[in-house]
Amino acid sequence: MRKYILWICALAMVALHLHARENPFEPIIRPKEDNITPKNAKDPFTELDFKLPSNARILKSITITYQKIDGSIEEKTIPIDESIDWHYPLLLTQKGAILNEDVRYWTIKPFQFFTQGNKFYLYTNATIVRSFVLPSPYRIVLDIERKDENPSGSINLGVKYFTKASLGTHKDFYRFVITLDGQYPYDITRDGDYYIISVQ
Repeated sequence: MRKYILWICALAMVALHLHARENPFEPIIRPKEDNITPKNAKDPFTELDFKLPSNARILKSITITYQKIDGSIEEKTIPIDESIDWHYPLLLTQKGAILNEDVRYWTIKPFQFFTQGNKFYLYTNATIVRSFVLPSPYRIVLDIERKDENPSGSINLGVKYFTKASLGTHKDFYRFVITLDGQYPYDITRDGDYYIISVQ
């Protein structure tokens, strides 16, 4: 009986070991592979026009059904309560909102960077050793190989997608953090001495 109990205890310890995290202080969100990539991504919406029946006189509200980044479905209802002429189509569009956005430049030495639209360009010939995201607020964290400098600083960007950039120094790497204005899938590519962080 005693051997049986010892065998059960040993089996339980092995099971606990297999399910334990190697480092309990490591963030649950893993580098890069935790990016949420939308399945069956659609082309960007531009516009839609439609007509109501001939007996329509007052537009009470519009309800939009949308799919969130995690795949769940939600609705948003916009109250209107205004009269309409059914002879004319209603137009739902994003065309007027898609503007040519200015390029903005910033520096936190030794890094220079700029944004354009949904892209963040980070100028450096150093290597990004890992990247991951943190929630509340949603941030992209880039750990970059460190040289001799000990820089730090932060800048409020105040542009669409990107609200803040900050830099800190760790023992073996710089930590460059990009704070976003919402949750987005992201992708990192390299073009010469620029890392391009694209959000969708």
